[in-house]
Amino acid sequence: MADRVYRVARVLIREPLRVAFPLQVMGRERIPERGGVLICANHGSNWDPVLLGLSVLRPIHFMAKEELFRIPGLSWLIRGLGAFPVRRGTADRAALKTAVHLAREEGQVVGLFPEGTRRRPGREVHPMPGAGMVALRSGVPVIPVHIDADYRWRSPVVVRIGLPLDLTPWVHLRLSSREYAEVARAIMDAVYRLPEEGPPVTKVGSG
Repeated sequence: MADRVYRVARVLIREPLRVAFPLQVMGRERIPERGGVLICANHGSNWDPVLLGLSVLRPIHFMAKEELFRIPGLSWLIRGLGAFPVRRGTADRAALKTAVHLAREEGQVVGLFPEGTRRRPGREVHPMPGAGMVALRSGVPVIPVHIDADYRWRSPVVVRIGLPLDLTPWVHLRLSSREYAEVARAIMDAVYRLPEEGPPVTKVGSG
């Protein structure tokens, strides 16, 4: 059901949103056509999940704050779109396990905003260790994506999709929460480098 609702919603909003935010997508072919994938992106607006959904051809499963699942009608819709609940401001292990399961066991595309909240201009946001945990425990390709937008009417949006990150320096280590946060930071550093990077494979390391 979720896949059907997602695709119908995508068709319905695609053209209106392209009018509101002219969209340019770079590197769409870098998303594998099948198998689990973890998309990690910067986050500046509530529009970001929608913009990513239009930029990637496969359905994306996003975490959504649990309060939204208590609203009749809206709960049905976002569940139909493949979203799953997360308790914001906490290390929600159930949400993290769901993300790992969807990517590793079900071969789905999971979308994460590792900084956990919208990043305002001039404000530093520290990536959450849970993002690093999901990236390593899922064992699927981790794709950095950079959204360049000011979210004003008719202002263009550029979505840059990077190549899978090399996280092998961390794969076989027993990591603490602090080290998972370092993995998440390395992922976000790769995201923010995308506007300046060329075609070579992006690699991040623990050193």
